[in-house]
Amino acid sequence: MKFKKLLLGLAVFATILYSCSSESSSDSSSSPTTVAEDKQNISNTFDSFYNCLNTLDDGELSNFLLYSLFNSGNQEYNDSWIKSISNKFEAQYGKVFINNKLQFANRAGVYVWNPTSQNWTKQSSSNIVTLKFPSRQNQTENDAEFSLNSYNDTSVSYTSETYWLPTQVNLTLKRNNNLVFSLNASNITFDVNTNFSMPTNADVVIYTAPYTHNFSWRRNSAVDFQLTYNSATPQGCTNAIVTNVKLKHSDYGNITSVSDVKTVNGNVAVGNLKIVYAANVEAITAYDNPTPAQINNNTNAEVYYNNFKIGNLIYDEVNGVSKFYIVYSDGSRENVDVYVADFETKIRSIFANYL
Repeated sequence: MKFKKLLLGLAVFATILYSCSSESSSDSSSSPTTVAEDKQNISNTFDSFYNCLNTLDDGELSNFLLYSLFNSGNQEYNDSWIKSISNKFEAQYGKVFINNKLQFANRAGVYVWNPTSQNWTKQSSSNIVTLKFPSRQNQTENDAEFSLNSYNDTSVSYTSETYWLPTQVNLTLKRNNNLVFSLNASNITFDVNTNFSMPTNADVVIYTAPYTHNFSWRRNSAVDFQLTYNSATPQGCTNAIVTNVKLKHSDYGNITSVSDVKTVNGNVAVGNLKIVYAANVEAITAYDNPTPAQINNNTNAEVYYNNFKIGNLIYDEVNGVSKFYIVYSDGSRENVDVYVADFETKIRSIFANYL
């Protein structure tokens, strides 16, 4: 349980720290900055993080979601309109999924919502699927357009059930002819010779206006996996992260917990701020109730600024409560709560329209 808290805490801290990032090399030599300057630089990074979240909240995708799904008087989530027109489409033209397989070719065409008859009309034939519809109920203008531009899949099995999973897919969502969301996934392969069809490769580009996200997944061996991620906006918010995971075994269908993981390592970079981390998961999970010393002896997280090491992240407990500290170059340490204690409050403030 403690190790799960450790992973969760590091994940939260790292998530905040990879907003506006770029990869760089690291130098363990002494930093030219003072500890006071290091603290200010970290604080500035968190300010950038919140600014980037505001950019996301003000983006075209957010505007679309708020207009379409949070348009009731009390601003509560309501997807009844989208479900209604989706159900009407299947009632008129047949199920979109049959036997766990997307019916892409059989549903190809350009379909337009008729607000008068409250039905879909197939406007023309096509080799893609395009749906034109009002983005909210009681609206006569078809201001939204969803297009599934290409799709390929392959059959995989899990617990004796056959599923068809995509190997390539490209889709877009527009409102008033402005792109608000897109997904382009390619190079997706699966290991179908195991008890679980583990994805071995995938390249995915997702656009959530104004963010462009790039994901790459690689299985480098039967037990070694790597996930890389980066994102950017025209406003200058860029992210980067690399995570390497080594499993204890390749019995994928029976992976049930963190105890099936051997090691995890990687890095998270935020502008000039970078964390390089590693964890011997196998050693830590061997303890029923690991102490802070046992956890710290089997983990390492170094903090860099401008390629110079400025400190280490360590785990501790205070009155039975999990805490994370930055130990600076002068030996002083600081609770990361200094930077993240108001995290939930600020997130709720930024995304108040959704909460």
